[in-house]
Amino acid sequence: MMPHVPCILFITDPYIEHLLEGVVDFARERHWGLNAMMRRSGRFPEGVRPAGVIATVEHDDTARRIARFRCPVVQMLRIRPEVRYPLVIPDYAALGEKGAQHLLTLGRPQFAFYRRFEAIDSNAVRNGFLRTMHDAGCDVTMLDFPEDMPRRAATDKVWEMRLMKKLHALPKPCAIMAEDDRCGAQIIRLALQEGLRVPEDIAVVGCDNHSPDVNLSPVPLTSVDSHLRGIGYAAAELLQRLMNGERPPKEPIVVPPHGIIERASTAAFACADKRIAETVRRIRRDFAEPLTVSTLAHEAAMSVRALQTGFKAATGHSLRDELIRCRLTRAERLLEESELKIQTVAIECGLGDAKSLTRFFHQKHGQTPNAYRQAFWQRRVR
Repeated sequence: MMPHVPCILFITDPYIEHLLEGVVDFARERHWGLNAMMRRSGRFPEGVRPAGVIATVEHDDTARRIARFRCPVVQMLRIRPEVRYPLVIPDYAALGEKGAQHLLTLGRPQFAFYRRFEAIDSNAVRNGFLRTMHDAGCDVTMLDFPEDMPRRAATDKVWEMRLMKKLHALPKPCAIMAEDDRCGAQIIRLALQEGLRVPEDIAVVGCDNHSPDVNLSPVPLTSVDSHLRGIGYAAAELLQRLMNGERPPKEPIVVPPHGIIERASTAAFACADKRIAETVRRIRRDFAEPLTVSTLAHEAAMSVRALQTGFKAATGHSLRDELIRCRLTRAERLLEESELKIQTVAIECGLGDAKSLTRFFHQKHGQTPNAYRQAFWQRRVR
């Protein structure tokens, strides 16, 4: 006798690829009959009787049709706050904190936050950002359009003209976090149109690491990865519990961010000494090369001692620490996203051999690279 295979609908309004990837991860484990054909046709599924629904819900018609199924439903992302299904969302405050922490590594430019829409989630990103900057003793300029232009009927052209003026008025260099990747790409496009340099005059970090938006940006956009795949997995896991008869949670399930994905839009460093700033950029760009302190001092036309002293004053840590930080960050990403051998990871990130990688990894994480990789994949599955 064939085991019962529950039919699960994946309703895509709108469709976000990484959410589906997380749902598929869970569906494989539990042998679900997953129907995700809406992503191809754009049409709402007809003639099915699902055991459960996982959805992103934006339009009224989608919400009405889902209600007719009379089965457990889990909503991913808070696209329509008035839709009252059990909810799985990113930790938006933590996204703001991660964005601020990254911009603080860019020296001491003027910091700013761009918020275009009045929404619970964008407010949480803003609050996390401001809290982290306040704790670091840094002032923040708000590019806050819901306060400046409370009526959302303004045209896109009016929005962009106002934003251009605000960008021009900012002290340069400036480092800006946008509430999401679309807004981050918009800042970059307008800045370039106005003759500003990205990232030298304006560095930008977005939020979500949503592939279409970061890739459409004129300068590749650094973004905080909201771990959409993990949100899809957590939503599927919650749906399984609801289908097993558990009561819906009273509060949204919150998924922590995956980290910062660094790209060209924040490849900058602001400090009084241009030689130190260029050395920081050189390390962050070419950390996988066999860089030495003497080579960097020669390029900066400084003595080794003067470079080391100036570098620590500007960044708060040594040249060697910066090199190791960049190399380990790259190694962590390779361990999380690939099945490369440890020796290959060590070479790719500039640490040379597996022994060196293991030593530095143990100093930072208290575990070997292999143990880190295994723990990461176990956390993702959970």
